[in-house]
Amino acid sequence: MRFYLSIFLLALFALTACDQPAKANSNAYPTSNLKELTNLEQLAKQARQHNLPILLSVGAQWCEFCHQLRDEVLSPMALGGDYEGHYMFMRYLSIDDHQPIAGVNGKPIIKHRLAESYGADLTPTVIFIDGHGKEVADKIVGIANIELFSALIHNRLNQAYKNMGNALRINVMPGQDLSH
Repeated sequence: MRFYLSIFLLALFALTACDQPAKANSNAYPTSNLKELTNLEQLAKQARQHNLPILLSVGAQWCEFCHQLRDEVLSPMALGGDYEGHYMFMRYLSIDDHQPIAGVNGKPIIKHRLAESYGADLTPTVIFIDGHGKEVADKIVGIANIELFSALIHNRLNQAYKNMGNALRINVMPGQDLSH
């Protein structure tokens, strides 16, 4: 009987130990500088007032590439404060969160349904919308080259500005000075 109890305890310990990295990673997003989308209606109103696009980074807790995109590209962009309200509004859209938020029209929508409405069925996906919820630039799906991702975002921002009738343009080369 002791033999079986020992085997059971060993197996239980092994399963508990395997769960530890996932728990450690679950804290990666709350420390990010990229804000979680909590109210699209309010954000869309700001975007309309400033005639700026909204960047929605669609991701999931289990998605390693989402963590990489958020940690290495989007969070540093958000940290400086040069983008938010000047070139765009940036938010993270977690498809793991099943709490409803106010959509563009004020009606409640669950985040994964919002992502689905924009055809974001793979993570990470970066979507660019205007203050009316209309897509204004091509989506960026996945990560081909993390080093060039900022330039790709800047390219899509210029596409969004053009489609929104905004004369603003941003340098496509990463690392440029964004001060006004």
